[in-house]
Amino acid sequence: MKKRLVPKIVSVLGWCSALTVAAFSAVVLAETKVSKMPVGAQVKAPIEINIVDKKATAETRSLFAFMLQQRKHAIMFGHQHETTQGLTITTTDGSQSDTFNAVGDFAAVYGWDTLSIVSPKQEGDVVAQIKMAYARGGIITVSSHFDNPKTDKQKGQGMTGTAWDQTPAVVESLPGGAFNEVYKGYLNQLADWANTLKDDQGKLIPIVFRILHENTGAWFWWGDKQSTPEQYKRLYQYTVEYLRDKRGVHNFLYAYSPNNFWNVTEANYLERYPGNAWVDVLGFDTYGPAENNADWFKNVVANAALVVRMAEARGKIPVISEIGIRAPDIEAGKYDNQWYQKLIAGLKADKDARRIAFLLTWRNAPQGVSGPDGTPVPHYWVPTKREENIKNGTLEDFRIFYKDEATAFNRDISGVYGLATEVK
Repeated sequence: MKKRLVPKIVSVLGWCSALTVAAFSAVVLAETKVSKMPVGAQVKAPIEINIVDKKATAETRSLFAFMLQQRKHAIMFGHQHETTQGLTITTTDGSQSDTFNAVGDFAAVYGWDTLSIVSPKQEGDVVAQIKMAYARGGIITVSSHFDNPKTDKQKGQGMTGTAWDQTPAVVESLPGGAFNEVYKGYLNQLADWANTLKDDQGKLIPIVFRILHENTGAWFWWGDKQSTPEQYKRLYQYTVEYLRDKRGVHNFLYAYSPNNFWNVTEANYLERYPGNAWVDVLGFDTYGPAENNADWFKNVVANAALVVRMAEARGKIPVISEIGIRAPDIEAGKYDNQWYQKLIAGLKADKDARRIAFLLTWRNAPQGVSGPDGTPVPHYWVPTKREENIKNGTLEDFRIFYKDEATAFNRDISGVYGLATEVK
């Protein structure tokens, strides 16, 4: 069924008498698209799954099963800091988003980071906002920008002590290493958070946890210039083992997300891959130019097709864990007013790439970031309902992407956490 933007009142005339006046008034204010049949309504028999945590909660198992099924129908759209950062929102309490203001619906996948979990929580506590997203039936993913355990105590100037401090620290973060206790301290804070993250019924909220991502670059302390493949694998495995076995975290699915490869081969992807026993979700992160980007889009499709084939062979979930125009182009004011259309057209046209479960764009920083001269420059990836994005055509591009039958937003998904499963 073709999805389209329509006033919500049109889509509810047949059943509005069953709504309360208050609920009806709230619905009338929004725009929506005609949704597909919810996956949860189609699946009755238990779905057999093979996941990293055999003791995972029923809701966590259901999330995995849902993504297995949903990707056959549409690609879910995700956005980092969906309801906690934005250019057109008036509150960060979880009730608004730039995505919603642009198209009348929230992202299906809500992204946050350990920067909101591990002290000093520099991106702000987001527990309330996660609970609200979960109550909408949204999917939550958390990436990890752990501080550098080796230089953590030296913070104060530039990137020193942060995730972007490129001082090698992988080996010393492992058991027996000089800074294992520091790294373990990060994991303990994360575990405490995960084990108390519950909905209003007291059930643990599932998280897709993305461990030490972009490990094939060299801009983080866990990168390929800072560690050998075997050293990185050991730290990834230790992270899973500590959270799952030592701290009893059973509401995580574990994601592996290197950078995109220009030589797109399974061998390259597997070089630093921790192993099937440690990974639930196979992804990749990729950013490309705003201009002359045809080759980059082809590479996106090739990488997506690779992770789909690899995931299907292993019973895993394939995703594009981060994607967008590269930050220097965004910050220079460059744009492509057909970017989202090119993206979905390329993915749809490939028989493998079209079966990724979701793709996630990065945050919409409300004040931008500091430019070379210290003045703020743009730093956002979802076009907004502002004059700038209306005039340059990027908002219309995003709306066309939203209306495409191959994309799914929050209202397009349901039954995410109620599927019956059978763990292998």
